Amino acid sequence: MVSLRMPRNNGSSGGDGDVMLLVRATAALIPLVLLHICLLVAGEDAAADTTPIDHARTSRFPRYRFNIRKDDIFHDTRVIPVEHQVSEFLYKGETKLFFFLHEREQSPLSLTLTPCTSSVLWSVRYRNQNDTGILDDIAIQTENNNSGPPLMEFRSNEMRTFSTQAARPGLYILQVSPLERETYVKLYASLEPGGPHPLRLSQRPRLRLQKRQRRKRLTVRWEPSSVDPHLMHYCLVVNTRRYYSTLCEAQGERNGVSPPDASNAPGFNFPREQAEAHKNELASKAARLNASRLGRGSGGAGGQLHEDIVVGCVGRKTSYTVSNLEHGKVYHFNLFAVNRRTNLSFPYGRTTLKYEPRSKPAGLRDGKASTVNLRKMDGRATFKFKVGKNAESEMHFYVMPCGGAVYVELTLKGEAVIPRKLIYGYERFRVMNPSRGQRYVLRVTASNSEELRRISAVKVLVTSRPAVKFPLPELPPGPQVHEYDSMRKCDSVTVGWIPSPDPLVARYCIFAREDKHRELDTRRPNQCALDSRLKKNSEFAMMHCQDRIPDDTRSVITQTVGNLKHGRGYIVQVTVAKSRGNTLSYDLLQVQTKPVCT
Repeated sequence: MVSLRMPRNNGSSGGDGDVMLLVRATAALIPLVLLHICLLVAGEDAAADTTPIDHARTSRFPRYRFNIRKDDIFHDTRVIPVEHQVSEFLYKGETKLFFFLHEREQSPLSLTLTPCTSSVLWSVRYRNQNDTGILDDIAIQTENNNSGPPLMEFRSNEMRTFSTQAARPGLYILQVSPLERETYVKLYASLEPGGPHPLRLSQRPRLRLQKRQRRKRLTVRWEPSSVDPHLMHYCLVVNTRRYYSTLCEAQGERNGVSPPDASNAPGFNFPREQAEAHKNELASKAARLNASRLGRGSGGAGGQLHEDIVVGCVGRKTSYTVSNLEHGKVYHFNLFAVNRRTNLSFPYGRTTLKYEPRSKPAGLRDGKASTVNLRKMDGRATFKFKVGKNAESEMHFYVMPCGGAVYVELTLKGEAVIPRKLIYGYERFRVMNPSRGQRYVLRVTASNSEELRRISAVKVLVTSRPAVKFPLPELPPGPQVHEYDSMRKCDSVTVGWIPSPDPLVARYCIFAREDKHRELDTRRPNQCALDSRLKKNSEFAMMHCQDRIPDDTRSVITQTVGNLKHGRGYIVQVTVAKSRGNTLSYDLLQVQTKPVCT
């Protein structure tokens, strides 16, 4: 039988034998003894990936060196190294024990456990040396642990630390059990007074958010860590559901949780290890096969994967740009720091933002049209206009969405001059008695995401001298075209419309095209680039233009649309053009010719 000798404590009594663990097997302690030798090596570089063991320091052993990773030693022994975070996978319903061998008398000790995708129940127990300074044949049986009441017990899904400033020398045993589902746990032991320095920071750095209007982006910036800044790497977690307390929790919900591959390299090849490795390999293969059927292992909370979680690791950089944010959604930002020497990860900062970017207002010049791509601006555009010195008694402006509907609002010093209003196709507004130097703000917003997909652009014009600078004709209050049903024939229809009140109107045109697929879903036409689109359309069954009659006093203009086919549906469009200006369209009209000629 094997014993592990520790420094004697003459003040301790043999009464601690009542809390001894059950006697187990000799082979269980041999890896622990070897690890104990490894950890005695002084001056090793904690940043290295391997743990060198140089026995030239002792006169009892010849000179040789092992290159064994700390994580591999932990895998074989479950003994937690000092100042190096290690991880272990546990299935639901499984209980595992982990150990830390403390040799210093009345010195600080902290043991930190971080669960990933499940709450865990974990406790810390202590096994003292006996009067002879020997830990005799330690028994480790999770199902029948008679080591006495725990020093501390936790039930949590967040990082928790057991800490004492005067730890007794001996063996500290952590018993860990997942409560909801399989999970990884991360373990860290520290001998620093008060625990690991990064976890003792009372204030976390503030995350600075810089909104960018273009491409729905936002840049997050932060200050480097005041603790080991040259060793710190950073990972930012962004999502729309909640905060994450640990980095591995977010990674688990993003990518799923699968058991690790069985390791063949580490170990001392004891018979117990061979049997356990074979058992783990079979269990790992079965779990990975099941995970592949379900899709990258089980998820996090509720067992669901959330692939919309952004986990951006940027190394030593102190900024990260998030793209494709959606207007009106609440985003949670969690920043984690990872010490590349100790592998310890910990929360470094967090914040929440409702993404509502405010675009920089675009300046409008008097009488000059401005066109913007509303899609690239997340459906929102803002314009500003300053009234000039030659302003007239009225200020006119129009908004022309190309292909959809938008909301329009005009404000002056934060007060609404024209309340928020929904417009289709085109609308002209008037503001009475503008004063020189006044600054107006015009906001244009897509009514919904479906309308935004329809809108290719939005055209805006403002002028304080409408008599000479407004380029579009004025439409009547009701720009509808009506059909006279009594005058309908098999090859023609008669329509009428109210003339424009604009004295500078020069011409009316009427067009008719066959409605082959009943394609008209709205009576409001797309007014953008109307002249060029009408010229390119060769499918008109009829087109007729007439100049405006000077001093015309008619209240209604009528026109017969002929050369049509019997029993067919047509779309009739009337346009009005301004002298030395542009063209606007009345609302569209659907008509149907008679099926039989009489």
